[in-house]
Amino acid sequence: MKKKVSEEKRIKLELSSLPVPKSNRYIRKRGGVVFKPPRVKNWEMRAVWEIKQQYQGEPLDGKLSMEVILVLPNHRKRDIDNMLKSLWDVLEKAKVIKNDNQIYEIRTLKRIEKGVQKTIIYISPME
Repeated sequence: MKKKVSEEKRIKLELSSLPVPKSNRYIRKRGGVVFKPPRVKNWEMRAVWEIKQQYQGEPLDGKLSMEVILVLPNHRKRDIDNMLKSLWDVLEKAKVIKNDNQIYEIRTLKRIEKGVQKTIIYISPME
């Protein structure tokens, strides 16, 4: 029987935009130099800053459960698994989690709100 995680252990983070999908085009080589396109780099910097405004604790330890709500502005097709990879990277960079291998459970929802985009993340310890 699964135990219910208490609300005080659940962390809520909110980003003002959607994750930039991590795909084959995420890191490119120019003259042998590896770099991130400006769109990706800018999103990462903004996302890390927003997360650090909301979470100042130590990186979370142990097995984690994640719920991610992607609020989309329209019905355009989006590859959510690549968006999640980018999200895990910024959670590591912002020192919310130590490593994305701590994530044992993921629930992802797409919600359409015309003209609105944001990402809501709930993180709970697995019990």
